[in-house]
Amino acid sequence: MTIYITGHKNPDTDSICSAIGYAALKGEGYAAGRLGNVNPETQFVLDHFGMAAPELLGDMAGQEIILVDHNEAAQSADGIEEAKILEILDHHKIGGLKTSEPILFCNVPVGCTATIVTMFYKQNGKTPDAKVAGLLCSAILSDTLAFRSPTCTETDKATALELAAIAGIEDVEAYAKEMFVAGSELGSKTEKEILYLDFKKFNSGNTTFGVGQVSSMSGEELQELKPRMQAYMEESFAEHGADMLFFMLTDIMDESTDLIYCGEGADAAVKAAFKSDAEDRTYLKGVMSRKKQIVPQLTDALK
Repeated sequence: MTIYITGHKNPDTDSICSAIGYAALKGEGYAAGRLGNVNPETQFVLDHFGMAAPELLGDMAGQEIILVDHNEAAQSADGIEEAKILEILDHHKIGGLKTSEPILFCNVPVGCTATIVTMFYKQNGKTPDAKVAGLLCSAILSDTLAFRSPTCTETDKATALELAAIAGIEDVEAYAKEMFVAGSELGSKTEKEILYLDFKKFNSGNTTFGVGQVSSMSGEELQELKPRMQAYMEESFAEHGADMLFFMLTDIMDESTDLIYCGEGADAAVKAAFKSDAEDRTYLKGVMSRKKQIVPQLTDALK
């Protein structure tokens, strides 16, 4: 039986590339999987290094599975409660998954799961090949917004530069810009597609809230997108299975996020979490990380 390694639903570049990288390290009997469509940024990375997207997985009940880049059931595969989880590699807060026996659970406060995967390569005395190194480097650049995110650590940066040398990426900043531009080509996408490019659900007490994020090099593109997304979220709110919806429009160059939201109690949660008097949105200078600067604050505000 193949043991699948997979990231979360609505996979981002880290989720896909870490799964591929860890499967390559584990070797025979292991394969990377994915729990959703590949987004434009990730497709650019896969094409750049000549790699195929992992297999799309269905219900994983009864299967053996390794999780990367998440550890919450709401973000994981269908049937995860009936699957046998063998390992978890993650860099997010610890969620509510339970196992029937001890497992390897590696949770490290770094900016990217690919950094952790690279640590495992080093622990095993191995070096990823050039293509895998390129994927892992890309994941770190994506998750840390090319080292601009407050989640980025010195370990992430040093690891990314080491991987870039193996992969033959001569100008890391220029490559990151190409990747971000590819990922922010949003004009042809529907509002629903944009919301789910990078979307996760979280729980706080009895409240379920969803947080989506899109990052762009162009502030103008984000400003044009904002009213579209606000209207869509309000019109389609009942479809998304959450009590509140939040959407981050993150400007990489300005190092800021425009947060829009809807749902009963969302305005009060934002005011409590960010000390904002905005009625329907808030501009958050210096905020770029959902994991560190949005979800913990909302979780505390909603308790």
